[in-house]
Amino acid sequence: MKNRLLPQTSKGKWSVSLFAAFLVLGIAANRISSAIGNSIEYPNLINSPLLGSVIYLAFTAAILASLMGILAVKKDQERSILVFLLIPIGLFFLVAIVGFMLANLIGPPD
Repeated sequence: MKNRLLPQTSKGKWSVSLFAAFLVLGIAANRISSAIGNSIEYPNLINSPLLGSVIYLAFTAAILASLMGILAVKKDQERSILVFLLIPIGLFFLVAIVGFMLANLIGPPD
């Protein structure tokens, strides 16, 4: 099978679509952050519900895009360059979220 830029399978298309949603949500988070004056150090659902929700949705979209990309490559033999490029990006966000959770459990250094 020849490598192509755009995906040919439905899982590959879902993967690229979810990554596009990640990009849109990332831009929206940037605009929202600018609108509130960047005054929130750690946005979450409690101190900034809109910004926190958009950021968490963006992370979720990136992770789901990566997982759908892995499924497309493994099950459907997808060979799209875009799918191969976005898999490590989504895995990076997965590792970052796990790291944030572990850091939250450990707490700040004394």
